[in-house]
Amino acid sequence: MHSARRPARLWWLGLPAVPVQGWWLQRTIPRFADADGVSGVVGTGPRRMRVVALGDSVTAGYAIGHHRLSVAGQLALRMSTRFDATVEWQSCAVSGATAGEALRLVRSEALADADLVFVSVGVNDLKNLHRAARFRRELGALLDATLAAAPRANVCLLGIPPLDHFPAFPRPLADALGWRGRVFDAIGVEEVRRRDRALRIQADGPLGPEMFAADGFHPSPTLHAAFADAVMRELEQSD
Repeated sequence: MHSARRPARLWWLGLPAVPVQGWWLQRTIPRFADADGVSGVVGTGPRRMRVVALGDSVTAGYAIGHHRLSVAGQLALRMSTRFDATVEWQSCAVSGATAGEALRLVRSEALADADLVFVSVGVNDLKNLHRAARFRRELGALLDATLAAAPRANVCLLGIPPLDHFPAFPRPLADALGWRGRVFDAIGVEEVRRRDRALRIQADGPLGPEMFAADGFHPSPTLHAAFADAVMRELEQSD
């Protein structure tokens, strides 16, 4: 199920206002901390498993409070139930990270024993005005490095959400970000298809108010749980 797209209109006529809106948003948007509990364990089953969340503010659990409620902790919880396992989670993430910056977070000591790596990047690349070619190159390098460092893991990339539906963004800024988001998301689709053990989940809806943190931009615990559910469905289909 997908969220409804805004009706087509000549939104680009408002492009001169976009830099001003972006500047104002950066000054006024509420600020929060990354989640506590960057590592933890859930479950008591005999099998030992490990999930790593890698990348930007989504995987850092920004505005979440604790990683028990982030996609990292929620995936660990679901995996412990499905596999009757004791599952460790770890977040290797920095809010604001681009694909190129996330490459520095790929560490063999964190990933070598991982069974699942959840990757979130792309939104910072597009809002920082990186070119599509640069994002393709850096995302590809990030996926390759992650797959190499986690030789037995499935690596799941989070699709770029429909930024034109985010409550925080006024128009035409929302429309400009939404257009760039769709371009960058298509790159993610292509890069995942080129690689074994790489998966991807959609992030395009439905996106009600309960899906957002208080800043109207970052995902709430409800949306983090939805991400975890989507990953588990994708893993079942790939078995």
